[in-house]
Amino acid sequence: MNKMLRNAFLFGGVILVLMIAGYYLNEQVYQEVGLIYDKHEVLQKVSDSLPVQATIFHRKWGALQVNDEVSLHAFVSYVDRIKQQYEPKQIMTARDEGQAMFSGRIRYLNGSEQTFSLENTLTLGKWSYGPGHETPMLSAMQTQLLSLFYTPEHYAEFIRSSKELTYRIDGIQESLQDDEKGYLVSQISQASEIKDPVEMKQLLLLRKQKPLAYITAFKQDNEMLNDRNNLLHMVVYADYVVMEYMGDDNGNSIYLRTKLGSLLHGKNIGAQ
Repeated sequence: MNKMLRNAFLFGGVILVLMIAGYYLNEQVYQEVGLIYDKHEVLQKVSDSLPVQATIFHRKWGALQVNDEVSLHAFVSYVDRIKQQYEPKQIMTARDEGQAMFSGRIRYLNGSEQTFSLENTLTLGKWSYGPGHETPMLSAMQTQLLSLFYTPEHYAEFIRSSKELTYRIDGIQESLQDDEKGYLVSQISQASEIKDPVEMKQLLLLRKQKPLAYITAFKQDNEMLNDRNNLLHMVVYADYVVMEYMGDDNGNSIYLRTKLGSLLHGKNIGAQ
């Protein structure tokens, strides 16, 4: 009996010692803990890093504003990945942003703005990221930004600002007149993009048929001066047209639903 009582007292003593030790350690660990009232600082950093709008200028397509969250997120994701991949290099002399293929400004939630340019490097303010030549990451970002210009409105503006507009039927090439150019601009601006997968599959089969004509918009009035970044090519069918910007490294084709038969009516007769 005495042995059992002794063991009980020993067990109780161990429990008491552990409780006292736990209380002492708790006091030592948490007595230095304090609340940091940094709500304003956290919100400020969020405002500094959250983009709400981007103005993007392309050397051949002109300018556009990006406001939707999906496009902004894709844009900023590329910026973050490039900044992680390359060490920043400070730019010592001012650059002419208009010489880059892409340039513009990013506006943040707090109202601040940051300039950028993109070609063989990504430039943000006074810092440059990249090896000085094209890489898959830089090329992918250029493709993503270029795709933002692929809308009927921007296609129409590219055509409107072109210096030369030609059509080709049965191997014969001629220029479109000013009134015909205006009609083409109007029709393209009112066209709708075809995105339905089933309809796209059907159109791909129809592309095996002979098109009505080929139309090319040249940014320069002398065809010899035009490089691929100056060319917008259109393959015209009865009920739709395939838009192909030759400066797109990925060779993307966009399908627009529109009828250009009246524009080309009678021209094949002259070609024959």
